[in-house]
Order: sequence, then structure tokens, then C-alpha cells
Amino acid sequence: MPDKGNRKAGVFIDGANLFFTQRHMGWQIDFSRLIAFFMQCFDSVEARYYVPESGALSQEQVAFNRMLEANGYTITSKPVKKIVNKETGEVVMKGNLDVELVVDALTTASRYDSFILVSGDSDFLPLIRALRSRGKDIQVYSTRGLSAWELVAEPGIGCHDFSDIRSKIELIAPHEVQQSAHAESPESVSGQAGLPTKGEIFTGSIISVKSYGIFLSNPYHVKCLLPLSFLGVETRISSLPSIVRSTDLFRVAVFDVDAEGGPPRITVKLIDRQMSGVLEERAFRFLQKNSAKN
Repeated sequence: MPDKGNRKAGVFIDGANLFFTQRHMGWQIDFSRLIAFFMQCFDSVEARYYVPESGALSQEQVAFNRMLEANGYTITSKPVKKIVNKETGEVVMKGNLDVELVVDALTTASRYDSFILVSGDSDFLPLIRALRSRGKDIQVYSTRGLSAWELVAEPGIGCHDFSDIRSKIELIAPHEVQQSAHAESPESVSGQAGLPTKGEIFTGSIISVKSYGIFLSNPYHVKCLLPLSFLGVETRISSLPSIVRSTDLFRVAVFDVDAEGGPPRITVKLIDRQMSGVLEERAFRFLQKNSAKN
């Protein structure tokens, strides 16, 4: 992985390939931790997830898509086609989104420095070579035994095994998350239906920064907002994106849980006084710098 240095990454996930990758590995990836891992390496990350759909979505699939969107992923999907062999009568299911991934990767190439492919499929080699000819850094993530040898042997790209970063991206079982929350805050009570209760404490990384607050990753896989007013900063913040770093971590407490009228959302409050102090100092320096320019 390249040094951060004001670099932007485009993450393109072949969902069908990743499904078989996880089954082969025997453990599941936590997509909030996965995007947080990439955000530790780059200044900005734009992640896209490509997946075929077979019929109506199950409740589990709806929840999974909601989790992806809450953590900043863009989902591209299309229905699986049933193709009947006229000679044998055999029905073949086809749901490949390789073309969509390739088109998006090429048309958005100006928005990233590093192309990160989450797939072990050698069909993407022409895309990889085209992007490398444009000067893009190429990184491929899959696992041993499922990565095509053509990808591994291709010069000028970085091939990574998910098993090597398992401790950073593995999905933690719900009961382990609850135990962790209790260890951090004995008075907290685990929420129902996968949602937290007020007062629960966790540490989140940045998904995106808006003028009004920061969206954080969280163990509940829902949209999570840390509002500007809950940062504990007295100095006026004229540009929140200018004082927040993508590597910042925020220890927060759940302030409100909204599960009505759409996908669940939580609002949190920063409880880390040291981080509040860091943001206070950055805000002060930003104001001084702008005042000097004027």
C-alpha cells in the first residue's frame, strides 16, 4: 500500500467474487472495518460494490445493503438472467457485473490515484493494464487459492491477501461487540434488534465529513452522525472538513437512536476530551491562518 500523502483511492468490489472468497477463507469481512482500513491509508476513499440480484431481496439482503450505504459504499446491481439452452433445456443463471465495474473504473479514473480491486478474477487484467498505462497505482485484494495466477504474476501491481489483514477487517460476532461495549462502559446496556441504547460507547473512524458534522463507522452498521455541536469545541469552526483528518478516531457515546420513518440512524456525542482539544487547536490555527490571509 502506498504512503498516504494526499492520495485518493477508488475501491471497486466484485461482490460475487468476494462472496466465494469469504466462503473459501471461512470468515466474514466487516465492511465498516474494511473501508476504515483503506481510509487509514488514503486521504479519501470512494468505494463501489457490484452485486447481482436474484428476485426480490430478502430481509437479510436489505439489511446488508443498508449497512453498505451507511458506511459510504455505492451499490450497483442488476437482476440475474435465466438463459435456457434450447438444445439441452438446461437453465444457466447469469449475473455478471464486470462490464459495469470496468466502465465505472474508467469513467471515474480522474477521481483517484490508486485503483483498488477487490477480486481475484483475471478478467479484469485488461482494465488493470489500461489504468496502469494512465499512471494509476494498482492494488488487488483477494486470497490465496482463489486469486488467478495471471493477476499474481502481473508486473507492476500489488497483490494482497485478506488473511494478512484479518485482524483489522474481520466481522466481529454481535455478542463480542456487546462484550466490548460493556468492557468500555459498565453502565451501558446493549440495544435491541442490533441497535444501541443511549449512552453506549464505541470508537468510530471517519466515513465522510460535512459542514454540519462527521459520519462515523460503527458496530451497529447504521448511519451515524457526530454533529458539529457535539464536538466540544468552543472556537468557531468555519470549515469542519479543513480541521478533520481521515485518520482521526472518535470515542463517542450514543446520544439518540432514531428507528422510525426509514433506515435506523444514531446521533453520537464526542466524549474524548483529548480529541476535543486537538480539534479546538486545529480550529484556532485555521482561523488564524485565514485572518492572516485577509
